[in-house]
Amino acid sequence: MNTGSWGALLRPPHLAVLTVLAGGTALHAINIYLVTAMLPSVVADIGGLRYYAWSTTLFMFASVVSSALVPRCLSRLGPRGSYRFAFVAFGIGTLVCALAPDMAVLLVGRTVQGLGGGLLVGLSYAMIGATLPPALWTRAAGVLSAMWGVGTLVGPALGGAFAQLGQWRTAFGVLAGCTLGLMLLLRSTMPDDRTRTATPVPVANLALIAAAVLLVSATSLSHEALVNVAGVVGAIVLLGVFVHRERTRAPRVLPRKAFTSGSALIPLYGTLVVLVLASTTEIFVPFFGGHLGGLGPLAAGFLGAALAAGWTVGSMVSAGLTGRARALVGVAPLVSALGLTGLSLTSWSAAPAALVLVWAVLLFVTGSGVGIAWPHMTATAMNSGDTPREQDTAAASLTTVQLVATSLGAALAGTVTNLTGVDGNAADIANSSRWLYGVFGAIVLTGVLFAHRTVSSRTTEPV
Repeated sequence: MNTGSWGALLRPPHLAVLTVLAGGTALHAINIYLVTAMLPSVVADIGGLRYYAWSTTLFMFASVVSSALVPRCLSRLGPRGSYRFAFVAFGIGTLVCALAPDMAVLLVGRTVQGLGGGLLVGLSYAMIGATLPPALWTRAAGVLSAMWGVGTLVGPALGGAFAQLGQWRTAFGVLAGCTLGLMLLLRSTMPDDRTRTATPVPVANLALIAAAVLLVSATSLSHEALVNVAGVVGAIVLLGVFVHRERTRAPRVLPRKAFTSGSALIPLYGTLVVLVLASTTEIFVPFFGGHLGGLGPLAAGFLGAALAAGWTVGSMVSAGLTGRARALVGVAPLVSALGLTGLSLTSWSAAPAALVLVWAVLLFVTGSGVGIAWPHMTATAMNSGDTPREQDTAAASLTTVQLVATSLGAALAGTVTNLTGVDGNAADIANSSRWLYGVFGAIVLTGVLFAHRTVSSRTTEPV
């Protein structure tokens, strides 16, 4: 059998390893959208409407912080111990949410969940290189990438179903059970290697990115556009200081090689950011589908899932095309930008069913642009490290950059829509939709420059 084929990855002994890697990412991704779908029912049951949005804010904040601590965790606890710690944190946080008598306790549970979830995602990328042969790295990365699409598809459906039945606590219980099941696989899948040199915690740099995420998330809760803009600008300033410190002094959150001449990591991060920004437009897809296309809540939700479907399909198809990695990464921002531009040009009020179908296709195209690049960017990051610790840091840094970009993208989307009339009549909402997709399309298009630099300066993927 070809040792770099899908068949080799999906059979023992690699299947159990892939189950843990993909399962950790899936738990985090599904949890995000499951809780979002259930939260109205949760608030109706235990109260706390005033703190509604903080459930997501604290979860994302904790995820960013913990994802940046993956190298430190691996050096202290080893792969198996790190995964065990992450699963226990995620499971405890999930059980706290399931038993929460009020919103304050739920927020504590969500924060602990976020700490575990950020570690799970960061570990999943970091451990590809330690647990699988190089010939399977890109395909494994494709599966992990697809889990984000699966989360977007499965999370809202499960959350909506449990909420409809009035069983939101049971949903958290099911998540906890899945967490336990994955944890039982650790002994047979993850090495117990604790021999790596201890990694110092980059406290100051970590505080800067945490503050940026918290600032942009908190200000995005306001309905005042000026507050939204101030939050985005403030976060960019903090991230600028973070980059300066990363370039000039240790310890670092990003790999040391990220700022060396000829490194593929900085253009890779740029490509990653713009593609993540493309995906954050899905936040408003159900809203636009309902107000412009006349769709009911269920149909509007499935319209939003079209972008996730494109991401998933793009990842799985692209992961098997390692010989075309350069072309796929290079064209990815263009594909997503074309999808967003098409959505901007077709954002009309009172849209007929045929136009709504066109929107679904364009959303699929937008998501596929993200998906076709993701596996190869992951492989590039893993190949950039000279030592196991540097490889861990490079792979885990993708999660940190992704989560920060997601927070920035969500805040920027809210700012653009607030400034362009999203709270007005149908014509205003159509105008807001055109602006959102148009602005994000233009930003994503600049990624062609980053993607070209990434693939032209990267090493060839193992095949």
